Amino acid sequence: MTYSQTPVVETILSHGVPVQFDNSKSENNKFLRDIHHIWTPDIRILNHDGFELYRWDGFLPPPEFMARTLCGYGMAYLRLKRFDQAEAIYGDVLRRFSTTYAAPEAQYYLGVARYRRDPDSDELLTQWAALRSRYPASEYRVKQSFKELPE
Repeated sequence: MTYSQTPVVETILSHGVPVQFDNSKSENNKFLRDIHHIWTPDIRILNHDGFELYRWDGFLPPPEFMARTLCGYGMAYLRLKRFDQAEAIYGDVLRRFSTTYAAPEAQYYLGVARYRRDPDSDELLTQWAALRSRYPASEYRVKQSFKELPE
């Protein structure tokens, strides 16, 4: 099980508080219905009032889970306009988990975080050029393809 491994636990606890709901117990039915739960594991990053900031479904092995969790925390910080924290997390994903499925997402949103912090910098296009180079077949490469630096 991915969740019980020490590096995974440390990743989860680095920016959040884990809560688990057993979908086989009737006392959890209302909550699970309210969040439109369909599959397990159902991972959500919520703010203090229950607003969903990031989510994904399905099993991931530890390195993929850790990278995806960190991207989720990065997105949470972006949505909360805490751009420096988002930037630090996305940079961490790219340093430690550059070959994971979440890495292109981290590259994409690293540019977004830097742009949101300083719209006058060229960091958005710089990071997206790195995305094009490092992850050319990724979904996030397609998402940024509308605006590219010339080769």
